[in-house]
Amino acid sequence: MTPADRPQFAAILARAFRTTRTPMPDAEVLDVWWAKLAPFPLDAVANAFSRHLDESEHAPAPASILRRLPREKDGRPLADEAWAIALEARHERETVVWTDETAQAWHAVRDLVVTDEIGARLAFRAAYTRLVDDAEARGVPARWRVSLGHDHERRVEVVDAAVRVGRLSLADARVAVPALPAPDAADTAPSADALRHRAQLRDLIGSIAAAHEMRAQQREDAAARASDATNERKREIAQQAERYAVTHRTREPGDDDEPMQGELP
Repeated sequence: MTPADRPQFAAILARAFRTTRTPMPDAEVLDVWWAKLAPFPLDAVANAFSRHLDESEHAPAPASILRRLPREKDGRPLADEAWAIALEARHERETVVWTDETAQAWHAVRDLVVTDEIGARLAFRAAYTRLVDDAEARGVPARWRVSLGHDHERRVEVVDAAVRVGRLSLADARVAVPALPAPDAADTAPSADALRHRAQLRDLIGSIAAAHEMRAQQREDAAARASDATNERKREIAQQAERYAVTHRTREPGDDDEPMQGELP
């Protein structure tokens, strides 16, 4: 976005907060919003806000909007796509082609996955987003690398697929997997079918990540609603107990009121 887009951005933000019946942030917080989202096109930002409102009942935060923005500008996957890639590393036989940030975030949470996959996913997403933001702030380009598994046939299959979608150069791929077959001369330049396949693959990965993120957000929203309902029920019980205590309070000795029904005079 450019400075000229700021009024329209502010209108988008205000509409999102009105929709969720939440007070608008103060000027200092608005500056934080602008700093986080200014690198992205206005239409992409507007679409991310719209997706947030479709998928969540809560007021947006910069992180929730950033998760819904494409990272095609630097070649890095979205947080949930990175999580889906990282999960393959649970199996020692599997070869994984991932970015540096995906590998670092995975190593930070891999022990937690065994006991709490949902908690591990949330921790991974937070760590991954922080690592990507830091790399982008320092101008570090995306770098895909290979983590080899024990299954030799899968090594060739996974690395060859990474070459075909443009995540690895053939030279880097053959350093990792020397058994990788050399491409035919006709394959040195991608055909129209290959380009179309790459576009379809990117769209498929994006739709999978979006669906995964929507399900995760729905689970988080359901947990928040359940917590609110529990707290409301606790308040109701406390109020009922207080009313009961007032109505049936213990009579003090010496009270000269008329005896209550069922009491001896």
